[in-house]
Amino acid sequence: MTTRREWVPRQLVRRRLRHPCTREVLDDALLAYFPPGQSFSGDATLELHLHGGPAVVRDVLAALSDARALFDTPLRPAAPGEFTRRAFEHGRMDLTACEALDALLHAETSSQRRLAQQAGDGRQARLYDTLRTQLLHSMASIEAMLDFAEEDDVDTHLWESAQAQVREMRAYLAKQLQLGVPTAQRSFTDAAMQGLRVALYGQPNVGKSSLLNQLARRDAAIVSAHPGTTRDIVEASIEVAGFRVTLADTAGLRETHDEVEQLGMQRTRSYVAAADLAVLVCTPDDWATLPPAGPTWITAQEAAQLGVRRAQGAWDALPDLILINKMDTARQEPRPRPATLGHACYVWHASVAHEQGIDRILEDLGAWVTQRFATEARETPLVTQARHRHLLLDVVACLDTFLAVPSGTEMVVAAEALRRAAQLLGEVTGHTLSSHDVLGDIFARFCIGK
Repeated sequence: MTTRREWVPRQLVRRRLRHPCTREVLDDALLAYFPPGQSFSGDATLELHLHGGPAVVRDVLAALSDARALFDTPLRPAAPGEFTRRAFEHGRMDLTACEALDALLHAETSSQRRLAQQAGDGRQARLYDTLRTQLLHSMASIEAMLDFAEEDDVDTHLWESAQAQVREMRAYLAKQLQLGVPTAQRSFTDAAMQGLRVALYGQPNVGKSSLLNQLARRDAAIVSAHPGTTRDIVEASIEVAGFRVTLADTAGLRETHDEVEQLGMQRTRSYVAAADLAVLVCTPDDWATLPPAGPTWITAQEAAQLGVRRAQGAWDALPDLILINKMDTARQEPRPRPATLGHACYVWHASVAHEQGIDRILEDLGAWVTQRFATEARETPLVTQARHRHLLLDVVACLDTFLAVPSGTEMVVAAEALRRAAQLLGEVTGHTLSSHDVLGDIFARFCIGK
């Protein structure tokens, strides 16, 4: 397809590409040759940088297909993820880097991009290698106990050392996996991958649907003057401070005998209980004394009158934020409140119908998200895939088996528990794999070009 015979490695050159049979010029392209060991995959590679029109790409691929007989090795299209898989098989990438590349290709938000880059720069793999090395050291201690079983002093010292190392690792993994941590305390990794949920709740006709539409910049929810219009959860997603945030307009909370509306309110309570952030929407008429915007204090009686609730049955819990909407209709001026009222809260003022206060709401949401995950965002994540979590849970189970072994007894069981834990850690990075199907599942998610 080109007349060039000698290639200078890793040098970009401009050449006309011709059809090998008809000699028709297909494109004026840039070409680069990478010798074995110097390309992305580790194989000898010739990159064609074509003009991006679909006809150009299609005709060049067709010409390559027509030219198969001219090559010693038949040409064929790459399978999904084949270039990355070859890079893994040639030792140029470990499995965590491969998964991070896939995550980067599919990243939709800035937080997902940052997470993928943190996992793909080698630091995550080094974390797993360090854990595996520590386990191998503990295994060496147990093996020494088996070899010198008659020397009690050696046994006691080695056993206590191995127990301390494994106990410390178990605590570290439990923290990373958030074992025993309430579900409300989301990790940066989980929030980046799954997004955050913000519930808008309150009485009917306080402007929840209008607020959702304004924040989403589209008509996601039906707005009506009739109370009880929203009877199910209406969601819309936006990006806030690099995170995907799902806003939820919920059914208004009030006394009613309508069974369908009651079902909607039940769903509201469940959604609010599980949300990462609960925003109570109300109006100036709901307040005897209107509080100022920003950090303030409210009484328990005011909270009860507003129907404040975070979870079903938890009537005394405060919302994360209170939005006083329709401030253009307020018949009183906000007044400062003393801290003696007892309940700290953060209040927004807005007139959603007039698009007043929307920018401030988005700014404060961004500040909340940034502050919530500021520390974790700078740390190298250990768990970025469901596969990692499943394997690490099995590792924790192996460590528990080891820690349950009485001192000086069942050393074979203890050694086997650590050996299995080390193997599982190796499976995360691909150093040890118990099934070839794991690779097929990972690389099948890639696009053809990778």
